[in-house]
Amino acid sequence: MLTVFYDGWCPLCTGIAERTRKLDVRNATRFVSFRERAVIEEYGLTREQQERMNQRMFAYDGKWHEGIGAVYALACQIPAYWAAVPFLKLSLWTGTGQPLYDWIAARRKIVPVGHCENGACSLEDRKGRR
Repeated sequence: MLTVFYDGWCPLCTGIAERTRKLDVRNATRFVSFRERAVIEEYGLTREQQERMNQRMFAYDGKWHEGIGAVYALACQIPAYWAAVPFLKLSLWTGTGQPLYDWIAARRKIVPVGHCENGACSLEDRKGRR
């Protein structure tokens, strides 16, 4: 079983996790938000791991995978994503996948739960831009 750690404050990440859960016809994955206290305790996540998970998706199947490596590990488990596996592998081999992953991750929006006022939340990207 591949456990995928995603950012539950990130609408993009949450949407991808929800769609992928539906596509996981083999029940080969488990998605958990590293923002949840129970997940932190269950997996014994250190502060350093949490900070790195804030920047990249992580997956664990007895071995840790991060960033594009986690995407590759996930794609290998989901039949609907199998067509992407050779391209992801090529991006890992050529070294182009991680920079592209980091570029996308740096531009995602984060909605911190419990930090909204009057029913409205300000969206900020990873660099604090609104």
